[in-house]
Amino acid sequence: MVAIRGLTVILACNVFCLSVSTKYISVRNAEPINSVQANLCNTTDDCYPADLIVHQVPAVYINCSDNKCVCTGCFYSTNGYKSCGYKRCWQYVAATHTCEDLRKDQRTAFLLSLFLSFVGAANFYIEQYTLGGLQLAFLVLMPIIIPAIWLIYVFIMLGTSAVCDWSNDVDTIAGYWPLIVSFVLWAMVILMWWVADIVTFAEDLRASGNGCPLRHNL
Repeated sequence: MVAIRGLTVILACNVFCLSVSTKYISVRNAEPINSVQANLCNTTDDCYPADLIVHQVPAVYINCSDNKCVCTGCFYSTNGYKSCGYKRCWQYVAATHTCEDLRKDQRTAFLLSLFLSFVGAANFYIEQYTLGGLQLAFLVLMPIIIPAIWLIYVFIMLGTSAVCDWSNDVDTIAGYWPLIVSFVLWAMVILMWWVADIVTFAEDLRASGNGCPLRHNL
């Protein structure tokens, strides 16, 4: 009889402990939901980035819906829908209340590289001014530098008379090979640079000068 009573007491204690543990676990699981819900936005004002004046941005871009910050256009939701931040390579223009995409157009860059790569047009368009300047300088200066190098070669190797009277001197023809080779190499460099630019912009392998990738539309 005593054994039965003892077993009953133990069983009752187990049931009580199990019920208390279940309630404790359910409360622990509910705590993160309550804390997150409490930290979400209450009004749209809670969603604005710190550097923006409240009510400066139209509701179509920033809005508080169901206690969550809904951010579109040049903004995106941060901190678990608690606020809005700026998308990379986008900016908000307060004067016009519009979002501006700072990325350059891939199709435009590709077409410029296809037809005007030799003057650096594509690189100037994406604000890679160093590359564009090198291409333009190579195109403009090399036709001047190559003949100058050839004249120096003729003066040194064949003498002044060969330059002044080249039409009557058969040997001067041999002096043209540096000029011809230089022009061929110059043309080959331009051709290879042109092909490289076409492939680069077709595959979108070069970012703009501001660090932004090109806008994919090719």
